[in-house]
Amino acid sequence: MKPAVAFKRSGPWHNAGALLSWFAVTLAVIAQITGGALPVYIGLIFFVLGLSHGAGDEQEDTLASFTLIHAIAYVLIGAAVAGLFLIEPLGGLALFLALSAWHFSRSDCRFDKVTRIAIAGLAVGGSALLRYSETATVLGFVAGEELPRNFLRFLALGGIVGGGFALYAFIKGLRGFGHAIVAGLSIAFLQPVLAVGLIFLIAHALPVQERQIAAYGRRRVVRAVALPTAIATLGAFALAVAVAQGLLATQLAVALAFGMATPHMLTERLER
Repeated sequence: MKPAVAFKRSGPWHNAGALLSWFAVTLAVIAQITGGALPVYIGLIFFVLGLSHGAGDEQEDTLASFTLIHAIAYVLIGAAVAGLFLIEPLGGLALFLALSAWHFSRSDCRFDKVTRIAIAGLAVGGSALLRYSETATVLGFVAGEELPRNFLRFLALGGIVGGGFALYAFIKGLRGFGHAIVAGLSIAFLQPVLAVGLIFLIAHALPVQERQIAAYGRRRVVRAVALPTAIATLGAFALAVAVAQGLLATQLAVALAFGMATPHMLTERLER
């Protein structure tokens, strides 16, 4: 394994990841103030910007490109999840959110475990807790049907748990507590898609990527994730264009997007 790459840390501007995080927060605030559809668009862009964090096969302290067999399995699993979304939207959404909470709380981003659980709870359930109506509208659109109140209440319970863990992390000064605080502020003041997109990018994807760069070196990370990231980004762009041009039904595009985002949560560092 390559020696860790040392980052010079001197305040919040210590590296490119921190700069991008501050830029993302600023952009999110501007989008929220501007209103209209911009918060949703910026939130979706944040999701795309974080795609590379799961684009490499990381197992047993190694990072490599996915093999052809892995890639085929990835697509098949993604297609199966997309099919579940189309056949049973509520079940597909519940599966995705549960896996997301597990993934956020487990991924190695050099944060304390309490902090990771806080971020997971806030990302998955925070908006349902503090922005119930907006969240119901967004998730209803994703599922293509009105969601049961108890489903949203259960998500809100996750937000309460996340908030409690965030407060504990703040009081104890646990590693990464600042990201948990930003996550809490995001779900309180930002449109749900924008809030979760921001949390995903700056409190999950970027920290994971920074840890990978420190562990394996920038070149090795780029070699491992460049091609899958490019394919995923082009795929996301193609879905957006197809929907905009009326060539693809929105619900099918949503199912594909959620389906193809799921496999990396199942394969990440299974040995841990």
